[in-house]
Amino acid sequence: MSNIIIFHSNKLDTAALSGGSWQAKLPLSNLYSPSTTKRARSTNAQLASTQFRIALTEPVTLYGLQVIATNLSVAAQYRLTWYTDATFSVPVDNTAWITVGGTSINWSNPANWLDWLDTNFWLGAQSTDDPDDQGVDIRHSFNPPASIRYLKIEFDDTTNADAFIEVGHVYLGTAFIPTINVAPDPTFARVSLTTVADAIGGAQYFNRRGSRKRMTVTWQLLPREETLGEVDEIIRIHDIDRPVFVDLDPDNMLSGRKTAFLARLEQLPEARLLDAYWEDDTGAVIGFEFLQVL
Repeated sequence: MSNIIIFHSNKLDTAALSGGSWQAKLPLSNLYSPSTTKRARSTNAQLASTQFRIALTEPVTLYGLQVIATNLSVAAQYRLTWYTDATFSVPVDNTAWITVGGTSINWSNPANWLDWLDTNFWLGAQSTDDPDDQGVDIRHSFNPPASIRYLKIEFDDTTNADAFIEVGHVYLGTAFIPTINVAPDPTFARVSLTTVADAIGGAQYFNRRGSRKRMTVTWQLLPREETLGEVDEIIRIHDIDRPVFVDLDPDNMLSGRKTAFLARLEQLPEARLLDAYWEDDTGAVIGFEFLQVL
């Protein structure tokens, strides 16, 4: 398993958005909201409409980008293009078109295989089931990391059954990649949002509202400079209200998407500072509990 990445300090907050064609009541500006249920919706599914431009205030080095809570179909593709200028006329590079759904299994890496009883094992693709209607997320990794200020995101999903594209949020964060990975026993759970009412006779009536993810990770040893450096900055900047994007297993493009989500800290963690030494630095024990933002 690759080292966890915590993306923080979303640069979208101060960026300018433009381009495409978006419905007046569900405008492109909805992407600024971290609530993934407050979505931007295109006027139609044509390529000229299902795109937008992001102008950052300064160049940033991006290790990854996340497009969250979309209604993109299995057949959909996306492309990222970044430019040197504010008119988006001189491209630096692009990703080419990348398929969103039905990602093929990498058979050379057994860690990415599904259980053989899973239908998608035989189809050679990841599952696209969405019983909670939380949408499809894009986890894009830049390899190598790219310095970007002017970015265009395009979606090609002209056969989408909804006849439009929806996007809940975009995260362009600074990547914290620890030198030591979290302990090999993280916990993952789903917290039900469904409510229940009891009738006088004892019958129960449910209002199904889906669930949200909860994940807890700990470091048994993390260098103190990282603990009191970038980790403490994440805690100070985000507190319990501002979201981060956590990706427990970034290289796993199949089941790893379940443990990659927009999240807030359930509570501010307490670090236990140790006298143990690790490569000329003292260590610390610290952990996070992440709760999915919907």
